Amino acid sequence: MGQAKLKRQSAFPPELIAEWEATDCVNFAVGLARLTGWLLEVDWWTTATKSTDKVPLDQLKPIRVHVADNCETIFDSRGIRSLVEYNQSILYRRLPSGLGSIDTRFYQESKLPTLPLRSQPNEVLVARALAAIQANPLFLAAIPRRTQPNLPAYDAAHFSLGRCAPFSEALHTVTGLPPVAILAVRFAPHFSATETSDNGYVHSVVLHPDGMGEDAWGKAPLRDIARRFGVEEFTINGDAHRAVVAALQQNSSIAYEIAVRDALELLKTYRGTAL
Repeated sequence: MGQAKLKRQSAFPPELIAEWEATDCVNFAVGLARLTGWLLEVDWWTTATKSTDKVPLDQLKPIRVHVADNCETIFDSRGIRSLVEYNQSILYRRLPSGLGSIDTRFYQESKLPTLPLRSQPNEVLVARALAAIQANPLFLAAIPRRTQPNLPAYDAAHFSLGRCAPFSEALHTVTGLPPVAILAVRFAPHFSATETSDNGYVHSVVLHPDGMGEDAWGKAPLRDIARRFGVEEFTINGDAHRAVVAALQQNSSIAYEIAVRDALELLKTYRGTAL
């Protein structure tokens, strides 16, 4: 399906879009995240020229709330766009003047009341947004379903960014499937500046007998998992994964053990005997 066609199918009435924009789209995003199970994210503005999670909340200015998948697609009231298109056509137009950068962070819905947003979710307005989204079947049909088995999106993102190795070890404990590292051979052009270790390590997964991989986002073809990290060509290697685990156990053993424990609890709750 072409992107232009996708945008047309995703159109909502202008008066509804204006209503959602007046509250930075928080009610639309909360409703859509509940319906689809995808990731709830807040776009922040920081005067730091290079954004980092270490920037405290009191130094961030909220811009917009949106829903995203795990591979640079944004589901917005103005249409479904790639991250680049979303930034160019929507987000950049809302930025304050002066030097700074965008810092996008993902959250659980329950965390929103603790954030310095300009507007907090309003259950009446969330319900109104839900009704409007459900009345737009073309928009919903254009949003891919989460891969099974699925963890809550916040947890899936949490364990796929920096905590994939302990998650893969936990998944190995649950399934017996071998954990392997994905080693980048070639990145897509807009990921060419990605820094990796000497062997190109980018991610850990477990390997199914059919050649599919599984990580915190569920079971998927290895090429699809690699593309989430901008990797176009790759190899897999069990020894490289074990080397990462050994380094984590040596350098941050407590954090590693906590991550494995938390991953096991999530898998027990949400995966069960799936797949």
